[in-house]
Amino acid sequence: MKKIYLATLTAIWCLAGVSTVLAHHSAAPFDFENRVTIEGIVKEIKIINPHSVFILEVTDDARGTRDIEFEGMSASIFYRSGFTPNAAKPGDKIEITIAPRKDGEDGGFVSSMVSQDGEWFGFGTPE
Repeated sequence: MKKIYLATLTAIWCLAGVSTVLAHHSAAPFDFENRVTIEGIVKEIKIINPHSVFILEVTDDARGTRDIEFEGMSASIFYRSGFTPNAAKPGDKIEITIAPRKDGEDGGFVSSMVSQDGEWFGFGTPE
């Protein structure tokens, strides 16, 4: 009986560990070696944890106009870079530098932003 109890406890513990690993967000889908700068109109910016979200209306010759969602650093890192909630509002034209997705799909990881007023926010030095 003791062995069954111990085996059941071990199985539960292992399953709990698997769900924690699966919940972790990885930066593996992004190409940090080949950053790209994109201009767009802000639809929504959520500076939240664990990752901020930028939704921009982007227009290019190849695919036309569409909304693209980008991921960014945590709220605390954005705020430490000097970002404020008024730095970019819906309707503002901004420029972001991203690590694009390795699979070529829309999206990427935001490393810096230039506001409509020309103010730079980011991590490290301006690219």
